[in-house]
Amino acid sequence: MDDILFRHTAIATPNDKSEQFLSRATESDCAKKLIDESKAFDKLLKNSLQIEVPDDLTDKIMLEQSFALERDKNMSARWHVAIAASIAFVIGLSLPMLNSLTEHSGPSDIGTIALQHVQQEYFLTAKANENATLQTVNAKLAVYGGTAESGLGEVMFVNYCSFEGTSALHMIFKGEKGRVTVFVVPEGGNFTPSAEFSNKHLKGISEQVGKASVVIVGEPDEPLEMMKEKINKSIKWDI
Repeated sequence: MDDILFRHTAIATPNDKSEQFLSRATESDCAKKLIDESKAFDKLLKNSLQIEVPDDLTDKIMLEQSFALERDKNMSARWHVAIAASIAFVIGLSLPMLNSLTEHSGPSDIGTIALQHVQQEYFLTAKANENATLQTVNAKLAVYGGTAESGLGEVMFVNYCSFEGTSALHMIFKGEKGRVTVFVVPEGGNFTPSAEFSNKHLKGISEQVGKASVVIVGEPDEPLEMMKEKINKSIKWDI
């Protein structure tokens, strides 16, 4: 076995058991060193590829696919409304008649809005992890009259959001089973209260705290009452 073939074999298949390769490997320290380095690299590569797969990976993928399908349906519905608006403009329908295609009757249910919000932003927040500090949380929570203390848990995301046109606080916590979304929605949004709510993907609970509503949303197997209790113990409200 010549040098070129030996080096190629040592790099590509350092565990080769052929007689020629093994004989060539014992001829010099350089040959043995090359084989040892190749074996070490193979071991490192093998360990790098052995990624632990979460038990709920299948459920997460199916959930993302379901949200994607519903998002496509919503986009299709908006497209149809846009077409209707164009046709209405062409044939001269009055604005009040056109508005009747899209207007909601009465106040929006706060639970329904929360579920829609979580699903619409799922692809943006599902993998976010800011490791928000207590100081960061309090800086944003102060706007709504709240002060968080120790024991709040791991906050993976915290920022302001538009909750159906109302400026609200959007937080994501690490829950017992998965991610838990918490909204702090101030009064003035004209929302219908909803103590408990759910759809086929998510569930939620909410309660009035002073002049704001705390809305908690998670997956069906998430113990939301535990998160509610943790929030009530850790956050002091001046609202």
